[in-house]
Amino acid sequence: MGFEQEMAETKTSVAQLASWCLTVALHQEFGRGAGRLEKLAKVLRRLQDENVAAVLSQGEQAAARQRKGWIRGKAQLDFPVPLLRAPRTRREKQLRMAGDEAAAIAWQIYAAGVMEEFGFGPDRLERLRQAGRDNYRQFNEWAKEDGLEVAMERLRRCVHAALREEVRVVDERSSHYRADAAAMEQDLRATQAVADRIRASRALAVPGIVHTDAEQGEIFARCAAETANSWRYR
Repeated sequence: MGFEQEMAETKTSVAQLASWCLTVALHQEFGRGAGRLEKLAKVLRRLQDENVAAVLSQGEQAAARQRKGWIRGKAQLDFPVPLLRAPRTRREKQLRMAGDEAAAIAWQIYAAGVMEEFGFGPDRLERLRQAGRDNYRQFNEWAKEDGLEVAMERLRRCVHAALREEVRVVDERSSHYRADAAAMEQDLRATQAVADRIRASRALAVPGIVHTDAEQGEIFARCAAETANSWRYR
């Protein structure tokens, strides 16, 4: 595998995992069940579409300004990926930077979504960010101890097990929500789309090249297929 491909896969994997860890945190810390997460998923899809459109029409800097405008100074923009050890080589440092960039984009879109759908302010946004990072740290510990496949399975089971239960909400008016596995699958697909579309947007936004609708569809399909098979962060 070439280094550019490794960088791309790192960005995709990290963005995807960050979104999953935030979804788990949103459930565990704030008691959001499947019904409300499904509504959030729709908001996230729209925000993702808008941000990809900004990348394609105006460039990545404009897309970054758009995300910053959504957040309106109410949340930290970064989402440093928790690592079990500091990067040592130049390659590891570059991969770390790429991962942090991808995680930050995923977090910014997610934060904008929960602000819009749930009305989160600075305090709850920071709680969510830290809880998401804690979940990512736990995932890395599982991966180190038992291997990546085991860690992925534990994360998947954690999400599904939590969202099959009736949840007590400690800081909202409503007190209980019942989650549903099918709805959770929809939410997970929505969070995965963050990584897919970030990656596809880079492929589509090549100066001087205009893609047909069919070609764009092929690019998105390829990105989705590669994302499904790439979970590692090195």
